[in-house]
Amino acid sequence: MLKKSLIIAWMLTLFASAQAQEEPPKPAKLFEAEHPIEVTLTGPWRQIMRDKDSEERFPGTFRYVTESGEERSMDVEYKTRGLTRRDKVCDFPPLKVYFDKKANKGTEFRGQSSLKLVTYCQKDKRFLNYNLLEFMIYRMYNLITPYSFRVRPLQATYQDEKSRSFKVSSFSFLIEDVDDLADRLDLKELSIDALKPTDLDPAETANYTLFQYMIGNLDWAATAGPGGGECCHNGKLIGKSETDRPVFAIPYDFDSSGLVDAHYAAPPQQLRIRSLKQRVYRGFCFNNDEIPATLERMRGQRDAIFALLDNEKRLSGRKKGNARRFLAGFYDSVESEENIQELIIDKCRG
Repeated sequence: MLKKSLIIAWMLTLFASAQAQEEPPKPAKLFEAEHPIEVTLTGPWRQIMRDKDSEERFPGTFRYVTESGEERSMDVEYKTRGLTRRDKVCDFPPLKVYFDKKANKGTEFRGQSSLKLVTYCQKDKRFLNYNLLEFMIYRMYNLITPYSFRVRPLQATYQDEKSRSFKVSSFSFLIEDVDDLADRLDLKELSIDALKPTDLDPAETANYTLFQYMIGNLDWAATAGPGGGECCHNGKLIGKSETDRPVFAIPYDFDSSGLVDAHYAAPPQQLRIRSLKQRVYRGFCFNNDEIPATLERMRGQRDAIFALLDNEKRLSGRKKGNARRFLAGFYDSVESEENIQELIIDKCRG
């Protein structure tokens, strides 16, 4: 009887070993890894550039090199998105990419149905600097809080499906979907038109507003949407439900910040400041008690934040120097309690 049991155990071990050999481990999910992905995006780019305001989805292919070095091709759909960059700034608009979830099982893209793609915008070298800095801003906020969108860098080649002469290679990046962000925090995306500041989580709202102050961004709203639409402007809400409180505001879209310093960006007229390099705190008074802890957290990440800039070789030396000085100005300004009171606490809203 013992001999028979040993034989069965041995056979089960062999079977499990064979299964392990037949089923290689799955690659890391898309936003769980940080190294760039080499991709080729094929689509009707000339047509899309002519018709940037179209609500149509355009079919195309998305080819990329896997972690194991293999090339994989996916059928996708592309749709233009955005406002300022699409309508006024970019020759090549920002995109939303739609994937086939069933076809992506077992791959880096498993679970993805659609993602925002920040594209090259224009061939002008300034726009590479803008994209690199905006990408790093997302990574900086990841250092401050997990209540933040993750991003994945791409070395992307845009190839028109009909014109061989249209081929552009540039740094681009994908932004995590809000549903995935909410899932990893055991929450859900919320659809709410407007909020009171006190509906927001105090600690996370301090992270949000002080980070916007650090990067010199005024193009946001955490309690209302543009023109009375769904909340929020350049932000998403997550929480347990539409009726549970508190809720959490998650910022995105940082190209109009002083840290990026894009030539096309300007401060809101109602604030009466001349430059995005002039920081204006627009946080709320209800969470002033959270300010010391948040600033301490930001000070603790100072070296890591500067390392993101220092390690980015593609960023021009002049732009890198300007960005370092701008961030250093923030850290210098919050060294004294007197400055914190004058620049932040006394400027809070509500």
